[in-house]
Amino acid sequence: MSASLLSPARPDARAPSPFLRAALAAIILEGLVLAAWLIVMPAHAPKTLGLHRRPMAVHFVTLPAPPRAVSKPPRPVVHPKPHPAPRPKRRPPIVHRRPVPLPAPVKTLPPPPRPVSRAPTPPPPPPPSPATAAQAVDRYAVMLRTRIQSGLVVPRRVTALGLSGKALVAFELTPEGRLIWVRIVRSSGIGLVNRAALAAVRSRHYPPFTKSMPHHPTVFRVRVGLNDRHHGGF
Repeated sequence: MSASLLSPARPDARAPSPFLRAALAAIILEGLVLAAWLIVMPAHAPKTLGLHRRPMAVHFVTLPAPPRAVSKPPRPVVHPKPHPAPRPKRRPPIVHRRPVPLPAPVKTLPPPPRPVSRAPTPPPPPPPSPATAAQAVDRYAVMLRTRIQSGLVVPRRVTALGLSGKALVAFELTPEGRLIWVRIVRSSGIGLVNRAALAAVRSRHYPPFTKSMPHHPTVFRVRVGLNDRHHGGF
């Protein structure tokens, strides 16, 4: 058995790998230990009656050579291609243009106003003569006396008693016929008649002066009383 294990390898056989050598050495060592144990054990083992030892068969199995590791070439590392950085957009250069001045608007001047031919202002009329002015004032005073007397209002008890009296009233008018002031110049002797005469002058409306009258305020004197035919009462 040892002769078969220790037989020299053929010169044309391939040299065993280190793993196979280690396996064969372990098997041989184990076989030697087992053979020594078989030789030593019968001398020291107790004798057993009726027991027979059977020989132990040891079979040596030749292990197949381990498969060779096929070393695959490493795959090449593919690095991603770097994307080119986007190019900045070129801005068009800023061109400062001077504003074109607009033509000045042509002002259309209005046509000159036509000269208005004014009629010559007539010269003021000559002032009336003193005699003409006096006659015009007298006629105006008669109209005033009639208008004031028509507006005279006295209590009926005064007329029932048969009382009579005249009051001389003085007042001033403008050329437009506006009353400036009024007062009793001569009393009638009856207070109610005096007050009625003043009220009659204030309540009347007077026309403007005529062309023959003076063009300035004028004072008039008018007699107003109860002995006239036309008077009123209340």
